[in-house]
Amino acid sequence: MMPFLLAQFANLEQLLPLYVCCVGSHAQKHLDRPEGYPAHQIFLSRSGYGRFRIDGRQELRLSPGTIFILPANTPHEYYPERDEENWELDFVAFRGYTAEPLLLQMDELILNMVATIHFDSLWDQLESLWYLISQNGEHAYWESSKRMYNMMLTILEGQSASKKASKNESPSRQANAALQTAVQLMHEHYNERLALANVARSAGYSVQHFHRLFVEQFGVTPQQYILQLRMRKSMELLQEQSGITIEKVAEIVGMETSYFIRMFKRTFGKTPKQYLLNH
Repeated sequence: MMPFLLAQFANLEQLLPLYVCCVGSHAQKHLDRPEGYPAHQIFLSRSGYGRFRIDGRQELRLSPGTIFILPANTPHEYYPERDEENWELDFVAFRGYTAEPLLLQMDELILNMVATIHFDSLWDQLESLWYLISQNGEHAYWESSKRMYNMMLTILEGQSASKKASKNESPSRQANAALQTAVQLMHEHYNERLALANVARSAGYSVQHFHRLFVEQFGVTPQQYILQLRMRKSMELLQEQSGITIEKVAEIVGMETSYFIRMFKRTFGKTPKQYLLNH
């Protein structure tokens, strides 16, 4: 077990593109954060079982060998599944101006329980971060930034390996032409009011069967997939079109402004206005 460590940066936050805020490992107790946490977090479930509750989403069960990525300021609650059983949960919280682009590359993993072949490697990297932060020196924080980036790359590598493996699975789990037709429809009309029934019809399935096949293939619901498309497009608009208003971005991606701001913050850890002020 590694007790909670809070990083003290001596004003290095403005220099480090990615930095560790805190890191630790312990037998997790019930924790409720209705306002979320101000940094992005990666959780590693080492032993025992626990549950995460996220506003507006189905409750998730974390088992040994799984990871969970939680964007900053996302209201959440988590607790061990059984009071009498220890749930060993490892975690690292991080921030920095490269954090959001890296998380954007992991959009299929965000707020989803993920089993990864690289779990042991991730644990070793988290442990090394803890020892670096415990040294509390400037060099240690520079080095922890590098290792935090390596940890993110390890997660991305696992995501890529899982995609390749899925292509070699049985035909029942492969992306078929019907699902690809539905995905193409989503990409072409993500900024419109896409009824799930219409998307399912384009694939030739009932709503229930389409929903099941889509989640099985892509790991997210059709609605979550469309939201991810909208968030990626909104980020592109903010980065590429200087002076564009938040209201205009929301209009382009087909969302009501207040809902767009709320979803943007949930996805990237800050509001569109806060993002623009930092870029």
